[in-house]
Amino acid sequence: MITFLTGFAILIIGGYFYSKLSVKLFEPGDEPTPAYTKQDNVDFVPMGKWRNSLINLLNIAGTGPILGPIQGILFGPIAFLTIPVGYVLGGAVHDYWCGMISLRNGGDQMPALVKKFLGKGISRVYFVFLVLLLLLVAWCSSIRRGTCSWGRC
Repeated sequence: MITFLTGFAILIIGGYFYSKLSVKLFEPGDEPTPAYTKQDNVDFVPMGKWRNSLINLLNIAGTGPILGPIQGILFGPIAFLTIPVGYVLGGAVHDYWCGMISLRNGGDQMPALVKKFLGKGISRVYFVFLVLLLLLVAWCSSIRRGTCSWGRC
């Protein structure tokens, strides 16, 4: 129970202070977002803060059912600490910075940003890594549903 409460404190305290640091370092402006400047009601759609927050929560919480049990099995109760630290330091900051970099580049998505800033070679590695991750997620979700047909599932 102590590790759980410590992990919960890490989420609250770390999220508060690290988010303040991220905002201070990135200095977001007041310019309109691509959802307004490129509005097409397909890819660029203005949303309220509540809906946007829920979408961001779903994006970062999507890997929890995959990585959480794996860390719990491998490391035991210390996972109550590693998961919140990874969430605050890695997940939340990664999502915020990727969103802000995308905002400053006209709403481009990650594949276009990787190609623009890191080049074609790294972009190809990124695509291979992305495909492998998508296959892993599909495989793990099919195991959980009991519909796996890839070998012994």
